[in-house]
Amino acid sequence: MRKMIMAAACGIVFGTGLAAAQQAPAIHEGHLDQIDTNKDGGVSRAEYQAFMTAAFAKLDANGDGFLGQNELSQITTAAQFASMDANGDGRVSRDEFMNQVMADFATADRGGDGHLR
Repeated sequence: MRKMIMAAACGIVFGTGLAAAQQAPAIHEGHLDQIDTNKDGGVSRAEYQAFMTAAFAKLDANGDGFLGQNELSQITTAAQFASMDANGDGRVSRDEFMNQVMADFATADRGGDGHLR
């Protein structure tokens, strides 16, 4: 399960905003299917937020409420980690994580309608 969360988080989170400058692939349709809990063919902002909240908890291997670079090393580069670590304390809080992933959602929402399709 952890690998699925990490793969989806990698493809979704870092396939948009953070990694876009590094020529990362776009969000994969298979990842959207995993998040589309109501099976309406799209991912709403609420579905995405719920998925990423759960992803944070799964990625937080030591349960301290923060993500260290070691917990994200398989899905982020050092530069991506530093970008997410807004206060520069060497760890990513839940708020820092959610701020980034929701900004990435907004970037990926090309239609501006609050849904990824």
